[in-house]
Amino acid sequence: MFTIASKTIHLLFALTLIAFAYLQLNDPDPVVWTLFYLICAAIPLLELVNKRNRYVFWIALGLCILDLGIYTHGAYTYYQHSNEEALMQSMNPAKPYIEEAREFLGSLIALVLISISYWLGSKAR
Repeated sequence: MFTIASKTIHLLFALTLIAFAYLQLNDPDPVVWTLFYLICAAIPLLELVNKRNRYVFWIALGLCILDLGIYTHGAYTYYQHSNEEALMQSMNPAKPYIEEAREFLGSLIALVLISISYWLGSKAR
């Protein structure tokens, strides 16, 4: 039972991260963000087929932490303006913190998904 549930979770996490990668194709810097999400998607995909690779995990984890560090200031600035600014709006050069807050949030989601997937994979072993 645990195996079927964990496989389903790995599949859902992988599909979510692949969808995130696809959505980045219209971003101003699509290569960076598409590769980021595809690297993160590799973690649940590898767990899904029982081919864990801790190096890929540590690379993805490091990228998530790096992105969180880079975009923390923008996320905090957005938080200060969140009552007057919607997170889902067009990019605005005068308000870069909105895009930075979205990138922070995407990195945080990716971090949570790869961490849970890796943890579930170690519990299944």
